Amino acid sequence: MPSPISWHFGRAELASIPLAALHTGLAQAVTVIAPRQMGKSEFLQQDVLPYAEQNGWRVRYFSCASVSPRVLQRRLEEAISDFAAGEKWLMRQFARLSGQKAEARPGLAARLVGELAQLRGEKKRSLLLLDDVDRVLQLPQGDAFLREILSAFASTNGQARLILSATTQSGQQGLPALLQQHSMIVALPDIGDGFVLHLAQQYQQLTQSKRQNDTLFGKLGSPYQGITWGQADEGILLDAFQRLQRIPYYFRALVEDLVLNPERSPAEALQTQLARLQRHRVSVLSWEEMSRLDRLLLAQIAQGLTGFYGSEMRAHLAEQTGSALVSTSQIQSSLKKLIRNRVLAQDSAGRFQIIDPHLAVALAAGGATLQTAV
Repeated sequence: MPSPISWHFGRAELASIPLAALHTGLAQAVTVIAPRQMGKSEFLQQDVLPYAEQNGWRVRYFSCASVSPRVLQRRLEEAISDFAAGEKWLMRQFARLSGQKAEARPGLAARLVGELAQLRGEKKRSLLLLDDVDRVLQLPQGDAFLREILSAFASTNGQARLILSATTQSGQQGLPALLQQHSMIVALPDIGDGFVLHLAQQYQQLTQSKRQNDTLFGKLGSPYQGITWGQADEGILLDAFQRLQRIPYYFRALVEDLVLNPERSPAEALQTQLARLQRHRVSVLSWEEMSRLDRLLLAQIAQGLTGFYGSEMRAHLAEQTGSALVSTSQIQSSLKKLIRNRVLAQDSAGRFQIIDPHLAVALAAGGATLQTAV
């Protein structure tokens, strides 16, 4: 009997890392960081949350991105109040819905500390997952508000803990100082080729069931009639993942597109997702528009290498580009073009940095493949 279809690629082993830090007291709070569309919300909801519940935590999840900024602070305060009420949170919800008059409340800091103190009598430790907490920091006085939350949780003697998430395009360097000072930072790593192999398996299982249904019921008018299933094999999908800069969001959309539109070829589906990716890019220059020398230099930068003008490096670049010689001026011209088109930036020390974090991650994880991709 085939296993049930699941688009989610589980990362329970990774989920254990922040929870172990909280369980042992190594950290009072943990912040999971990642660039946009790299799957941090799915990681919190489908990996961290169930893993924590399986290990005896009472867990609540709140998404700051799903609430209008105009009411975000109020909604977050309400969520923390419900969280702090423990098993009695339904009574609090009923009181709010029935319109009972609220009592005069103390200041925010005292109120948070007082409410969270209720959890000390609970049998289970409590964990609050605050997704996209950088949205709070964008509010007026948001820094002070988040500081009060962190302080209140720290006062519970380990009975209540926090896992936050934040979007950052430049790694820990771009993270607000408040989060760096008051939480342990966990950077969500590249999801790995296992993600591709998992979705390839789901694709094969889904399309196989379509073929079997067509045969069983004789659906001659089926849109799947005549389609050569299996055209999107693991090799094709791994290459597509690389070309989509290893961004899970776009790759999953590609596989879903192939399942829902059986007449579409993998190449056509890939072009659709590349066009979507390009619309959201920071750089003006796409990967396809870069020269081979541009790509090789970017791969070297992603690997942390410097010194592009030495004879050994120029000989290597010449060999890889199929040229008799790569001159210093050619390298300088290529780097200037990449800076001009917002692919590269250069810091005060003269070091080059790839602006797009997705491209940087993709090159660092699979540079050899991307170097040679045409």
